[in-house]
Amino acid sequence: MGELYNEILNTKPEVERVKKPKLKVELRDNTGKGSNKKFRQEGMIPGVLYSPHDKENLILKIKNKKLTKILSAKSHGLIDLEIDEGKEQVHRLAVIKNIQYNTLKKQIMHVDFYGVTLKEKLTLEVDLELIGEPIGVKEGGILQIELRKVEIECLPNQMPDSLKADLSNLKVGEHISVGGLEIPEGVEILTSPDRIIAAVVHPSKVEEEVEEEEEVAEGVEGDKGEEEPTKEKSPTSAPKKE
Repeated sequence: MGELYNEILNTKPEVERVKKPKLKVELRDNTGKGSNKKFRQEGMIPGVLYSPHDKENLILKIKNKKLTKILSAKSHGLIDLEIDEGKEQVHRLAVIKNIQYNTLKKQIMHVDFYGVTLKEKLTLEVDLELIGEPIGVKEGGILQIELRKVEIECLPNQMPDSLKADLSNLKVGEHISVGGLEIPEGVEILTSPDRIIAAVVHPSKVEEEVEEEEEVAEGVEGDKGEEEPTKEKSPTSAPKKE
């Protein structure tokens, strides 16, 4: 095989063991804003693969539709990157480390992949999946969501796509915190167990909080209105010569 095999760690044996979603990517030569813009117009997303195990960072391009499909499936914890250079292919286990978005156009602008091995623990954030309708909401309470993600540490083959938080039994005045989550084997949660994920509160409490916020806002506006205009200092007169 060619130079590509010398530059990055080929994890094909590990890929075959874990059977993770496959994403085909291609190497690209051109970089810079002009080239990246052209790639996007052609339906490709510029990206990069890096890892302390690899000699070089690989500059990549990925089909937008393929990447979007992986993301929408919510199974993008561990990915089998199939790197195609024409004559040769390398399989690389990786996770998505960062995605840059154009929020106005709702487009993916760039994606960073981090190459991993099955023996290396990772620290990353995973989504919280809130399931069930709280009893307290059915009784007239209001659900307040405080946390959407938690930070975890685990081996790549033990990485969950998300962690479930069951809200079904929450009554008015009750909450569920990180410490109440069911944790899969091999996963350590780094987020504080005291962090509140969601709570069911009485409607009157929400109204009180809104009123307090309005009073604070009115107070700030009132203070601004009472401010005296800044007086300009008169220029110091020069001493008279005797």
